[in-house]
Amino acid sequence: MFRIFKTHSDDADVEARPVSPAQSPPVLTTQSETVSYDTLLDSLVTLSTNNGTTVVQHGARFAVMGELLVSVLTHLPDTMRADIVKSFRARVEYLMSLSDDKPLPEKYHSALLSEVNRYLNALR
Repeated sequence: MFRIFKTHSDDADVEARPVSPAQSPPVLTTQSETVSYDTLLDSLVTLSTNNGTTVVQHGARFAVMGELLVSVLTHLPDTMRADIVKSFRARVEYLMSLSDDKPLPEKYHSALLSEVNRYLNALR
């Protein structure tokens, strides 16, 4: 739990210090504290919205790069494709070994293998 202290005469400068439950007597929420909570909530909503937008934009860029790569791979000669498959499989094995020490969520592995299979199929 934190107690809010004014550090200057205006409401914009506040300091939050942790307090123990024994030091924290029940008090009514003042209007300035309500405004602070509302401001914090608005900031959290803005951060979440911006983060969601960034994730969507990243996904769009990733989709375009993937389609470009598939287009390039399908125009390569067969012998070159075979060499790329061999190299790609070795690099994927190395990439997967990086998570041996620090396990990643199943959704990561699922997405990784889905993309690997996508490119291996494009190389056929």
